[in-house]
Amino acid sequence: MRIKSLALISLCFVLTSLAYGQTTLKANIPFAFSAAGKVLPAGQYDVVTAPGAAPIRVRSADGKDAVIVTIVTRLAGSMHTTPKDAHLIFDKVGENYFLSEVWIPGVDGYLLNSTAQQHEHRVINIPR
Repeated sequence: MRIKSLALISLCFVLTSLAYGQTTLKANIPFAFSAAGKVLPAGQYDVVTAPGAAPIRVRSADGKDAVIVTIVTRLAGSMHTTPKDAHLIFDKVGENYFLSEVWIPGVDGYLLNSTAQQHEHRVINIPR
């Protein structure tokens, strides 16, 4: 019985510490875009990151659309041109947008998708 109680307390501690370290960015994305192979409609989104190499969650504010995006690699914060700003970067190929990078103030960036074909970048700045 004592071991079960200790395990339950440990689990609660781990879950609390994981939730504590999360960062949520709230973004208004004015175009449909793809993330993790799913097309999401334009709208308000929460982009949730956790410390470490955890995947990034992207969910619509109304909860109807959500996807978990795997991190390809971290990008050094020193290469970020505006380290105090949060923003999302999308690769635009033709008329299609693909979530490519997430930048969080004071943290490294995250590369989520790398488009091999010729593309433009579209940046969505997120006020903090």
